[in-house]
Amino acid sequence: MKLTALALVSIYAASGLIAGAQDKRKTTPGDGPYGVPEVTFRVHRLGTDHAEGITTLDMNGDGRPDLVSGAYWYENPGPEGGEWKRHQYRTVGMLNEFVSDCGEWTFDVNHDGAPDVVTTGWMVNGLWWYENPQKPDVMWEKHFIADSYDTEGGATGDINGDGKPDLALAHYNHSGIIWVDFSGPEPKVHHVGGKEQDGHGIGVADVDGDGKADILTPYGWFKNIDADHDQWEWHGDWQLEDAGFPIIGYDVNDDGKTDIIYGQGHSYGLYWLEQQGEGTGRHWVKHIIDESYSQIHALKVIDIDGDGVPELLTGKRYRGHSGNDPGSYDPLVVYYYKIDRKTGQFTRYSISVNGTAGAGTQFIAEDLDGDGDIDLATAGKTGVHFFENLKVNLVPKATRENDLLLDKNWPFPGEGVIVKQEDGPAPQK
Repeated sequence: MKLTALALVSIYAASGLIAGAQDKRKTTPGDGPYGVPEVTFRVHRLGTDHAEGITTLDMNGDGRPDLVSGAYWYENPGPEGGEWKRHQYRTVGMLNEFVSDCGEWTFDVNHDGAPDVVTTGWMVNGLWWYENPQKPDVMWEKHFIADSYDTEGGATGDINGDGKPDLALAHYNHSGIIWVDFSGPEPKVHHVGGKEQDGHGIGVADVDGDGKADILTPYGWFKNIDADHDQWEWHGDWQLEDAGFPIIGYDVNDDGKTDIIYGQGHSYGLYWLEQQGEGTGRHWVKHIIDESYSQIHALKVIDIDGDGVPELLTGKRYRGHSGNDPGSYDPLVVYYYKIDRKTGQFTRYSISVNGTAGAGTQFIAEDLDGDGDIDLATAGKTGVHFFENLKVNLVPKATRENDLLLDKNWPFPGEGVIVKQEDGPAPQK
């Protein structure tokens, strides 16, 4: 068929319009529904272990932070993606569905230059540390630190002001708060207050602005007079019920005062307490952040989107009380909230909704894959999950397709699929 000059001009013009439209297509994520850039995460389920504590540690000396949870560690494949291979490095007790692991932290306990793992659990007594053998394929030796019954979580911070992190633990059975100083040749255990101040939830923050880290509990806070010599002043300022881990101290409304952010570990609700007044006139005003989901055990304040302002990270735990909590079987969610420090308002963004990822008792928030943005990780009874931040994406297409299972198992086994070229014109490229 012959084409007229006019037809050729029309074809070329149309193809130019198409090319121009293609050139204008958006190739990077735009703003979210609230008019600000929204962080997109790719969620990877790494294992199905029921441990709920998690920490990071370079287990194989390749310079990358590996994920450590329960009896296992997950080998970091790096910025180009791939499989997080699972390895066992210790043994962990288990009772029914609970792994004895509700908190993990990385400390160089014996000061030999190799980081160790400190851990505790709700089902079995004890705060323990596992000694890094500094050689591969060797089971780590377990050492006892202190009695710690019904321990569902903890909080880290520089409690005694020596520039080194300490660990504070609370107990569901109200047996008394402890904090541990790891700066000496052996861990030094301190006891704070009595049984009535202990409970479900703990935090470390400077409440009164005197430059010292105070200890936050579900029933009030201990003012730090002299932590090394066990001198504290009790202030029973609030009732948080079963708070999560940690109870967070953060200046929500930018008025120069430390406010309190907490979740309900065994019911619905996420809240913040606004600090007003000072001294004997100090009081707290409760504000609702979100009451749409339950079992908020793990919280963290971290700059997720890289704009220089921290966000609040949290989510729903699965089966905190073996399925007997309010909302226990509601969809699992993980969210972050942008905080407007002029108004104290929280705006919610989804990281994972109705998937397999829930929030256990801890969050990891750091550049895990080494590509320059903040990734996340958490563990729980639905497994260990790595949340890959896609702000910077260096994963090759072939690796991504393999990960997404786009070209595996096709035709599906047993389906008897016959692929036949239908009659008709050839498909247009």
